[in-house]
Amino acid sequence: MSEKIYDAIVVGSGPAGAAVALQLSKAKKKVCILERGPRVKNPGTVMGMLGAVDLMGMMPGLISPMIVRGIALGGSTLLYCGTAAYPPKWLKEKYKIGLEEYADDTIEELDLKPLPDHMLGESGRLIMKSANDLGYQWEPFRKFFRPERAKGNCTGGSCMMGCSCGMKWTAAEYVDQAVTLGAELHLKAKVDRVLRDNGSCIGVVAKTAEGEKQFKAKITIISAGGVGTPGVLLRSGLEEAGKKFFTDPVVMVYGIAKGDIKGTRHDPPMSVGSLAHYDERIVFANLADPWLMLPAMMALGRPTRFWQAFQLGRALGIMVKVGDEMNGEIFKSERFHKPMRKTELDRLKKGSEISVKILTKAGADPNSIAITPIRLTHPGGTARIGEVVNDNLETGVKNLFCCDASVIPETLDLPVVLSVISLGKRLADYLVKNNRV
Repeated sequence: MSEKIYDAIVVGSGPAGAAVALQLSKAKKKVCILERGPRVKNPGTVMGMLGAVDLMGMMPGLISPMIVRGIALGGSTLLYCGTAAYPPKWLKEKYKIGLEEYADDTIEELDLKPLPDHMLGESGRLIMKSANDLGYQWEPFRKFFRPERAKGNCTGGSCMMGCSCGMKWTAAEYVDQAVTLGAELHLKAKVDRVLRDNGSCIGVVAKTAEGEKQFKAKITIISAGGVGTPGVLLRSGLEEAGKKFFTDPVVMVYGIAKGDIKGTRHDPPMSVGSLAHYDERIVFANLADPWLMLPAMMALGRPTRFWQAFQLGRALGIMVKVGDEMNGEIFKSERFHKPMRKTELDRLKKGSEISVKILTKAGADPNSIAITPIRLTHPGGTARIGEVVNDNLETGVKNLFCCDASVIPETLDLPVVLSVISLGKRLADYLVKNNRV
């Protein structure tokens, strides 16, 4: 029996990997998708998500805050809040990476737009009005949400645990479409390293339930995310990966509403927000932690008023997300070191001060304000364009490509999903048009 050789192996099923797998499948290529995690059977529930998140990454170190990432079918789109930020102009201006046509195609394909006013949420509308009254320029955000699919109320906590209402798009949908077109999907297959022959990549070695297995293909695309991709590259001998990376440090600012107001946990996540401070690398949105984390985060944010953790129904929340600097390191074990610098802490302080003003204007008790510990989101820049990959996303190893947030060469400071979907479509376009598959 002859050895099976695919046209392309895609390692990871997050938004970039799913996009490139679907586009190659549409081009009638033989595609193999390897995903280290399971398919989540009960999205929107704590138990359903336990096996879908990197629990070790959520354990903060003495210097590094925790990093939140998904390790299941769909990757971190299981956990994201579904905000569709347009790719930054500097990618094209500085690096000649034009993503506009692919972003516009995705916006039309998935019908990405802000939620209708009645779905923004009671507290979301209140926070937005209060912010605008103070001159902070808030507006509804474009979302990866399809309101017509909602089977119930969309709440932030449920959305960040996989979405129980069904309204949020995840990359698993692209994967399922690819499988319908003939792609093979292997779940619980953790890729350890790439295979090489005469200096070229010929496939990967993955750890599966049946033991170590080899998968071979004409090209291999590592799309395991900002943490997973450098792990694979480092275990494969590409020592330049993982050296310095960016994240989006985040804090949540909470206040307890004085009146009879439904709190932010009842609203769709990040339905409204502001990019008016983007030049200062600060982004705001309405958001509350998942219900299981919310009491703990409020108590940690204000230990002297721990009883507020039991007033969740009236808690108004604003997320403050800032850009950081390239520093730290990802190791081959996929653990990391990422100290916070004064510049990031100053941005978080300014964003928190603005949030306190907005929440107070919205009717929150000033004495109830709680600011949570820092967590890190959207890790990237660990296999940067111009250093680890070229502008076609190929590494120094022939036929080995990377495609996800790891290739973004500078701090993004924005929700990343629309940008990396566009990168995936751009890579598939290049591979097909240049007969690389």
